[in-house]
Amino acid sequence: MARLNKSVLVDALSGKQERVLAVSLTILHLGTGLSYSLLALYLVRHVHLDPALYGVGMSVAAFLGLVSGPVVGHLADRVNGYRLYACLVWTMSAATAAVIVSGPWLALALLSVLTICGRGGAAVLGAIVGRTVPAERRVRYRAVVKSLTNAAMVAGLGLGALVLLVDSKVAFQIGFAAEAVTLVVVGLLVWLSAPRRTRVLVEPAAGKTKAGPSRFGVLRDRRFAVLVVLNCVLTVSESLLTIALPLWVSTRMQVPLWVVSVAMVIYTGGVVLLQVPASRKVSDLASSSRAGRRGGVLLALAAVMFPLAALAHDGPLAVAAVVVLALALVGGEVLYSAGSWGLVYGIAPEEKLGQYQGVYNVGWDVAMLVGPVLFALLASGRSVLGWVVLAAVFLVAALLLVPVSTMRSAPGRTAVMT
Repeated sequence: MARLNKSVLVDALSGKQERVLAVSLTILHLGTGLSYSLLALYLVRHVHLDPALYGVGMSVAAFLGLVSGPVVGHLADRVNGYRLYACLVWTMSAATAAVIVSGPWLALALLSVLTICGRGGAAVLGAIVGRTVPAERRVRYRAVVKSLTNAAMVAGLGLGALVLLVDSKVAFQIGFAAEAVTLVVVGLLVWLSAPRRTRVLVEPAAGKTKAGPSRFGVLRDRRFAVLVVLNCVLTVSESLLTIALPLWVSTRMQVPLWVVSVAMVIYTGGVVLLQVPASRKVSDLASSSRAGRRGGVLLALAAVMFPLAALAHDGPLAVAAVVVLALALVGGEVLYSAGSWGLVYGIAPEEKLGQYQGVYNVGWDVAMLVGPVLFALLASGRSVLGWVVLAAVFLVAALLLVPVSTMRSAPGRTAVMT
């Protein structure tokens, strides 16, 4: 197994730039995991930020992050994406270091800075991968990187747990300082690996959207707009495990709460181990849409498992239902992720990868805003009908992926980096 995993990594990370980028992102997620569980507690307990004000600040930051993705993505199409990404990461490093000495109002501003750079960076990252990795290996590369970064995130969360165990202001500050250092390192690695390339006009590949004259032509691409909506619907499922399951188990089932931890371990481990295998046969629009469809069907199954688990109520059968739910989420996540990456790279014009990645990520941002509220309502409701409706919505969105991917686009020319 170790030899197989090593072979997969070597095959997927074939060039120096690809390896440096993968290492950089792994380090980034190690630092992110470290501070992920610290920020809210530190700001409320040690900076004395009012919890309600923290919630407002996070909402404002989320909105600004939603807007920043398309704007920064557009910028990534016009400047060197590597250096833009490095600058964003360095800005996050400065903001993270500033948290250590900030007061309540500065802390609110820093939340927005961190979110803007993070969401903008996600769009830039998609463009960087598209311009660094050959088209036939992009999905597999994203899969390998996701496996690496998920593992790094778990390790970072473990380090964060140690900080929480010490539970002192100094320990929190050391944690933020460590993340700031990792961000400096990440930015330096990405900056030094930046290529020098020129743009050449070529004819687009089959199935790709052809770039029109508009500077922000993604807004006129109806096929892509529908895909963004479908992505938003299916990405709501990302809150099923972290929000819906704990609420559902604690309010509608009589099983130990450690069952939720078991489900999270299954999910995290499953994604790390299965993301790459699930992506191996995803290479074009047709295979991407089919993978996304299969993933969406499994997400619909996961939604159906919530009322079924409540019917089991307690005992081994209820625990088994939660395990099946977690397995369905694993399958849905890895297949839909692979299909989603392939659809974006397959549709977006090469010279507008940043634009398309930024707008596509808006679906994720909206889903992260809607998901917690939606699942809080479903978990607090007396009827299970809402879960059935949700499963039906997931299923419809999944089945629409294939016909949407074959919709025609407007004529024009596109560009690639050479």
